[in-house]
Amino acid sequence: MKILKNKTWAEVTREERVFAEELFRQIKNNPQPFFSLLGKEGNNYDIGFEVCFFRDVLKLHGKSIKAEQLPLKRTFDLMLLSENELLIIEAKAQQGFSREQLNDFLSDKENITKLYQTLNIPVPKVEMYALYSSKYRPMDETKKVFTKCITWSDISESYKSAHGIFNRANDLYE
Repeated sequence: MKILKNKTWAEVTREERVFAEELFRQIKNNPQPFFSLLGKEGNNYDIGFEVCFFRDVLKLHGKSIKAEQLPLKRTFDLMLLSENELLIIEAKAQQGFSREQLNDFLSDKENITKLYQTLNIPVPKVEMYALYSSKYRPMDETKKVFTKCITWSDISESYKSAHGIFNRANDLYE
């Protein structure tokens, strides 16, 4: 199409959710490369994309998010869930992390603890992972918020069948 200068939408978009969704599909089909990047074994995890964790879990348990005073619309890009661990992946493509987002990530761990305690369920270990362009140079303060930082370039190397779209995500950073 002329409007896209003969490119596909995946070659044009700057929206990180497109790249995170492709990663979601790759992990669903073959989780081991991703778990290797995280330094984890890939057993017994469920995976979610665009996870409204607090809202949906409270609804499942017949509770109101307003009554429990938890974030109304907090969405995680990707989340790997097991009985004992929650692995939260926050993805960026064209930009880095803001101070406000870093504060949200720190609050997330507290809010997850509150959620589990409210439901009288043992609190799992919560780990947060940053996924961003290899061109981005986060400050040490940013890195400290996350269990581990990985790049779209790392993802591209791990999922060669989709390396084009992951290379695109990596190259967008400005």
